Amino acid sequence: MLSLLIYIVIGVMFTVSLRRPARALVEAGRQHANLRRALRAAEEASDSPYSHLTPNLARLAEETRVLRSVLEEPLQAARAWCSADNSPILSKMDFGDGSDLDRCDDFDVALVNARQAVWEWISAIAALPEGDRVRLAELGLSDGEARRLLSRSDAFRRTSRKPKQELARVEAQVRPLMAALDYFESGLVRSRTAIYR
Repeated sequence: MLSLLIYIVIGVMFTVSLRRPARALVEAGRQHANLRRALRAAEEASDSPYSHLTPNLARLAEETRVLRSVLEEPLQAARAWCSADNSPILSKMDFGDGSDLDRCDDFDVALVNARQAVWEWISAIAALPEGDRVRLAELGLSDGEARRLLSRSDAFRRTSRKPKQELARVEAQVRPLMAALDYFESGLVRSRTAIYR
């Protein structure tokens, strides 16, 4: 009887320990699907919408589209965190079981990746040749919304361990930036006049 109890305990421990690797595989699959979707969209867009742009502006337009996909990651991570185990015990302990603490870590990583992607996009704009930056100004396109967001102290940082509160806060931060990026990209696509390759 004691040996059966030991086998049951070992089996439960083994099962619990497999949840984190299994969840990591699911997360990797989700990220891979997001990347495939962004690459497919970039390939479809490479047919003609950016043919009127300089190579640097065409690359920036593609990076803008990819950045919008990257900004979905913290939102998806926050939603997964909201739907994580509601067990009062598991949410306070980290057994590598896909509990709230694991989801919280995934959310933090997604926020760091999104912040880095936004900085890289801003840097790509700053590195444009003078003529391309002038053209962006003529079109009324800028990185102002991204810079404003990054200037906030709580931008792309978790401020609590309350998943619903974090989801609402990050949505309030990311949605305006995604709308600005959509406007930026569509402004480049519409700018067919007076841009030479």
